[in-house]
Amino acid sequence: MPKIIHAISGPRNVSTAIMYSFAQRSGCTVFDEPLYGIYLKDTDVHHPGKEEVLKKWPTSIDRVEKKVASLNDSSEIYLKNMAHHQEKQPLDWVKPSAYIFWIRHPRKVIHSFTKVVDAVKPMDLGLIQQWEQWERLESFNGPKIIVDSDEMLENPRNNLPQICEALNLDWTENMLYWTAGRKNYDGPWWPYWYENVHKSKGFGRPKPMPGKLRNEHEDIVQSTLTIYEQLATNRLKFK
Repeated sequence: MPKIIHAISGPRNVSTAIMYSFAQRSGCTVFDEPLYGIYLKDTDVHHPGKEEVLKKWPTSIDRVEKKVASLNDSSEIYLKNMAHHQEKQPLDWVKPSAYIFWIRHPRKVIHSFTKVVDAVKPMDLGLIQQWEQWERLESFNGPKIIVDSDEMLENPRNNLPQICEALNLDWTENMLYWTAGRKNYDGPWWPYWYENVHKSKGFGRPKPMPGKLRNEHEDIVQSTLTIYEQLATNRLKFK
């Protein structure tokens, strides 16, 4: 059976670049946002590319489970999942070997997210759902870590090996680099969200903290900041 690394992130958390990094591991297959089709089908959100996602991506938990089961020839499976996508879903739809929660300061998330979708609500950031899901996994006996994406970006060569160690994975320097351009494992929403990451061949430096946002967006920052800080107190601290 493959090791399943279930990554639970919010949007704009450097999660696609991290998925590209894990895809460089020998024998590792990645699955881009497995529950996105279910989320779009079951909500009234109107993200760009919605109709194509609904046509090409699983729209039920059963179909997601079958997709994951079809990857059993891999030695590892990395699931790049969004916390708000599985808000109303059971956590046991997959049996992971390890969990990794990726977090990022809400001001940075909103600043990036609203470049594509201007209308944003606190629940769109995933932080509220991440905290709830983190608490629900209290009894999980395997590795379970929280990582601040920007802290990882400060020194990927130093920090990624520590992440692998915490997840009981072997480290490989292949995780530091990938080829530029579209990947065959990109979700069908890639034209709207992946322009910058397709220019990359490795991790860039963390972006500076944006200045104060528009009032309605800054209100969301303040309403989610405490939850971000609660998650951050449990984060993996790099040496």
